[in-house]
Amino acid sequence: MVFEEKEIILKDGRKCRLRSIDKSDAADMIEYLRIVSDETEFLLRYADEVTYTIEDEAKLLEGKRNAPREIMMAAEVEGKLAGTCCIMAKGEIRRIRHRCDFAIALAQEFCDSGLGTEMMKYSLSLAKDMGYEQVELGVVDGNNRAKHLYEKMGFVEIGKTLKALKYDDGSYRDEYLMVKML
Repeated sequence: MVFEEKEIILKDGRKCRLRSIDKSDAADMIEYLRIVSDETEFLLRYADEVTYTIEDEAKLLEGKRNAPREIMMAAEVEGKLAGTCCIMAKGEIRRIRHRCDFAIALAQEFCDSGLGTEMMKYSLSLAKDMGYEQVELGVVDGNNRAKHLYEKMGFVEIGKTLKALKYDDGSYRDEYLMVKML
């Protein structure tokens, strides 16, 4: 879904545009995914697993842009992707149509800038406008900064998936399941 662009000011005074993703963002998005996947152990993939072609990524981004009940938000600072977040439908059948998933990632340099809070506030308001009643997400054990943000935004922990992520060194991390009623 295409939504109204919004400008915010980060804690350091820089301007940030929150906008709908576009297929023209494909190359930048691939590079951004590699960067954020390399910066943290809390995302689902390793940087070397970001193997999308520009054409495939453009197709995926255009699909998100045209989906009537989903959003993919880009946060742009000084012409650079600083973060992304998504609202994704659980499904269109009536019994689960009221639920959606949420995901967010920020480039490391933008953590603690206020960007995550602003992206979540705007995304959650858009989710409510789309008719969702319940937003769900997962947060990897040890990602205390993200969990604190989610709790601040009204999410509550409802369960845990044991050994949700397995790392190359053979270790595992659990994932907390969280929900927010809109």
